[in-house]
Amino acid sequence: MNKLLVFFLLSFLLFACKSKEKEVEPVNLLSDVAFVVSGDSRTVEVIDLVNQQVLTTYSITEEADRFPHHIYLSADKQRLAIANPAYDFSQGHLGLHGKEIPGGIVVLDAHSGEKLHDIAVPFANHNALFSPDDSQIWTTGFSHSGKAYVYNSDNGNALFEVQVDADPSEILFTNDGQNAVVRSGESTFVQFINLEEKAVTKIVKVDLSAGNVWPGYDDIVLVSNSDRNSVNFVNTLTYTVTDFLDFDFSPGFLTYNELTKELWVCNSTDNNLEIFQKEEGTWKQTGVMQFLEADPHMLKFYDGGKKALLVNQKENTAVFIDAVSKESLKTISVGSKPNGIAIL
Repeated sequence: MNKLLVFFLLSFLLFACKSKEKEVEPVNLLSDVAFVVSGDSRTVEVIDLVNQQVLTTYSITEEADRFPHHIYLSADKQRLAIANPAYDFSQGHLGLHGKEIPGGIVVLDAHSGEKLHDIAVPFANHNALFSPDDSQIWTTGFSHSGKAYVYNSDNGNALFEVQVDADPSEILFTNDGQNAVVRSGESTFVQFINLEEKAVTKIVKVDLSAGNVWPGYDDIVLVSNSDRNSVNFVNTLTYTVTDFLDFDFSPGFLTYNELTKELWVCNSTDNNLEIFQKEEGTWKQTGVMQFLEADPHMLKFYDGGKKALLVNQKENTAVFIDAVSKESLKTISVGSKPNGIAIL
């Protein structure tokens, strides 16, 4: 055989083998899904938002005394952070007063459900979430010591603590990524923790009572108050209350739909979703959706605000809603006591 031909054939075979070695199996990543955390079953239901069905279920923990509560997705959409306290927050916050009940954080791979970290937190925590750059996980401990706890998201190691007011609950980050913001149950202030200074640098007076801070819109966060039956709209750039709304019921989770310019509020006591819109400078109720004996607990919008997913804690269901027509589209079963939603 011609030496040149032999060289050519050997080169071709070597190139083909190397090319084959470089082939990478495609990774099937989830998209257009909701992750629903169910506290009593200690599971995450992965829900297909297009076909409106449960795709799979992830296990959070095998510890029977844990009640996972609220779930957040990392900025890179790869991981889930779940608060894992030894307390059922569906029973209200009063059961925690004067007690030292431990908390926890479980981090899961969002696309496989693999457990990446199981982190101990000194006190029961309401939520846990990734920092804007995904390098840290922030949470708070519901106690009179009033602390925010920060962990390395790669290895779960404790990094530092921040002193806040007593009984802090939900914590979140401002849109500009400069601050964490938290509402403490025994305080009349929303506190802003500067991420660089690792300390509270701004406070804003809001209605005094047990409450929570929730994501809003633009540079606004929403601060619910369950005793005063109100919500304060707080501008995170000017550190001022710019608006408020009083209710005739105790508000739970609430969220703003930027498409329809409406505020949707979970009214667990009456088993309703209450809907409000500002018309000519005045907030007016524009709709109500009833879920008898179901206990609507949390709602998240998707599809550009055209649709919503609601979890009902007592009914153990998730409801797909047309957010424009205010009609229920479909109801499916999820785990026991669903209480949190993250949308991918």
